[in-house]
Amino acid sequence: MLVEIAIEQFALIDQVRLQFTEGMNVLTGETGAGKSIILDAVQAVLGGRTSPDVVRSGEERAVIEAVFDVSDAPETQEALQRLGVPVDEDGLLVIRREISRKGRGVIRMNGRTVTAGMLREAAQGLMDLHGQHEHQSLLQTDKHLDLLDQYGGSLLQDAAKPLELLDRYAGLDLAGMRARLAEVVEAIRGVQAELQELVGDERDRARREDLLRFQVEELRGARLRPGEEEELEAEHRLLANAERLRRTAGQSYALLYDGMAGQPSAVDLLGQVKAELEDALRLDPDLGEALEMVSQALVHAQEASHLLADYRERVDLDPERLAQVERRMDQLATLKRKYGDTVEEMLDYLARIEQELSRLEHSHELIAELKAREAELGREAEALAAALSEARQAAAARLGEQVARELADLGMPAARFLVSVERPPEPTYRDVTARGWDRVEFLFSPNPGEPVKSLAKIVSGGEMSRIMLALKAILARVDNVPSLVFDEVDTGISGRAAQAVGEKLARIAGDRQVLCVTHLPQVAALADRHFHIEKATDGSRTTTRCRVLSPEGRTEEIARMIGGAEVTQHTLAAARDLIRAAEEWKALQRGHAAPV
Repeated sequence: MLVEIAIEQFALIDQVRLQFTEGMNVLTGETGAGKSIILDAVQAVLGGRTSPDVVRSGEERAVIEAVFDVSDAPETQEALQRLGVPVDEDGLLVIRREISRKGRGVIRMNGRTVTAGMLREAAQGLMDLHGQHEHQSLLQTDKHLDLLDQYGGSLLQDAAKPLELLDRYAGLDLAGMRARLAEVVEAIRGVQAELQELVGDERDRARREDLLRFQVEELRGARLRPGEEEELEAEHRLLANAERLRRTAGQSYALLYDGMAGQPSAVDLLGQVKAELEDALRLDPDLGEALEMVSQALVHAQEASHLLADYRERVDLDPERLAQVERRMDQLATLKRKYGDTVEEMLDYLARIEQELSRLEHSHELIAELKAREAELGREAEALAAALSEARQAAAARLGEQVARELADLGMPAARFLVSVERPPEPTYRDVTARGWDRVEFLFSPNPGEPVKSLAKIVSGGEMSRIMLALKAILARVDNVPSLVFDEVDTGISGRAAQAVGEKLARIAGDRQVLCVTHLPQVAALADRHFHIEKATDGSRTTTRCRVLSPEGRTEEIARMIGGAEVTQHTLAAARDLIRAAEEWKALQRGHAAPV
């Protein structure tokens, strides 16, 4: 449950710290005072989307810090463990979210920095928020199936005639079966796409097969070899410049060893220098280093001349080989324009089209295999969809009865609520979606003698609020979320119905925490802790403030809710009577331990 929340520089809030209790926590205040800002902050600290615009004007960042007790929330503890977030022995989880005006915020859970996605994963089961906008979701038929499945839970295992094929899924609840069905439907779509590609137009497939066969034969006939292109380029350089290389080698040899035009060679000159230095060495030993260097130069010159002579003989003046190399390079260039920029890319392309050609050549066998696979998956999809439909039928009957009982508690004893579950006349796996083949719709009749009709056609605002509250009261028992938040779900309700709504909320708060923004004094009178939200202006700055009301403060606030802005002795007396009646009702409920 939510233990405490501290909000700084968020929207109109300067600084607020609220400590919540078990049971029913009510937030009241005049319209526009900022009641929903508190719930917006709660939603933000649970990982909801935010905008830099929520940062208070003139400030650089907003900070929301919430403390949750997760000691009785094993699923949340498991999620935190997966995310590497430590939880102390006291079972407290501290979530801190900083929202920067510059657009980059920071989120921490028990001191560890996390992403918004990680926060949403961890906080998924902490609180369930219900607002006025959810009334509209009841008018959207496609939402009804999900609500029914949420209620259905484990009813799948109670199906009257379980199918033998489903034995392998023993232990899966309705949600798990839906997940498996989604996998099967996706697999069917994949098989169907492959079949469509293979079957397609017979003429197009034949043309494609001929093209691939030509390309495979052309690439195979080229006998491509990795690295061949580099080798050809190196050989082409040698062959194309063979005459020049041979001439250079001959001239260099002559200069080093034979000499040219009656001039001595380099070897001769180095030999003369060596002889002179050897003679002079007897006179000055310091010439030894120079003599050594000249001797080495003479040796290197002699060796180089031998290498040049050999090279000159080896240089191949082979015009025919040059032509062969150029033809091969031209062939590779032509292939590269069609199949890839390198030999390696062309070989990769060859491997791919060989595989595709093989599939086309054996398409009849593959088509038969895919059709068999589609039929097998189709049988499983039909079995799953049938089991889901059977479970939904059972869940629909129970849900309709329970909602009717809840509506009776909420002042609508004659109301009827039915859940219609329809499937195609002769459904097959081709009609199955990831959610099955059922169409679910909520039907309602508020008065005796009137037929049930779609909610969208007959429900008023007050009736919709009570239907939503009835559904949430039922679903709360199923999902076991420790904290429920109701943002003015009592809109459009007054009088005796308002009292029934307050009592329903108080019953829900009997075994879980409830946070409720309300404008009804009957609801506020049943609060275990009452917060008052008000807006104050100090000069040119407006601030939303929040405080816990004392018993006297509660009486005055409920009197204001009864009579408007002016609090009179009559409204104060009415408020005291309302609070006294609420306390007596709660004491009676505790004494009888009445279920929600």
